[in-house]
Amino acid sequence: MKAVSRSKPWIILGLLVTFGTAAGPAYGMNSVKGWINNVRPGTFATEGDATADTGPQDPETNFSEADLKVLIQLKQREQELAAREEEFSKRTGELKLLSQQIEQKLDQMRSLAAKIEQTRAERKEMDERDISRMVKYYESMTPDAVASFINQMDRVTAMHLIMRMNPRKASGVMQLLEPKVAVDITERVTKFKANRSDLVAK
Repeated sequence: MKAVSRSKPWIILGLLVTFGTAAGPAYGMNSVKGWINNVRPGTFATEGDATADTGPQDPETNFSEADLKVLIQLKQREQELAAREEEFSKRTGELKLLSQQIEQKLDQMRSLAAKIEQTRAERKEMDERDISRMVKYYESMTPDAVASFINQMDRVTAMHLIMRMNPRKASGVMQLLEPKVAVDITERVTKFKANRSDLVAK
């Protein structure tokens, strides 16, 4: 039933005072005032009153076919995005693990390279000591004996011995070498020094 508007109760009361009802005569003003004073609040609901009790409202929501299609597409899109996000998180974790493994391998390679370099330096130092001892040994021999040994050596070893020997003693040995051996050693020494100079210049 529609609630009575705010103005209608006063109209009805005025009619009661003026004309009365079919059941009896018109009411006096004092009677009407007494009746109004006994009216409980909320007896007459006002139109547009948000607090008025209009009964439970449960309107049925209707969606068109186009709306349903849009909702279905949005739901599918949401599921796809969730699946992609899960896959992305999985791939991110795999890449992070792979990066850690690569870094560990690099650390192992750096450590191995450092050990190799250390071993190489130690070996070079030992070779230098051995060559130095050998040079001193040959320098203690007579030039004839040294020339005899060098004539039978491989040219690389002979070259390093001659370069490390005292220049005066090396000169005396070179004079006693076989001409072919002396020429070969001289050429090797010249190329070696030229290459070393090029490397230093670069």
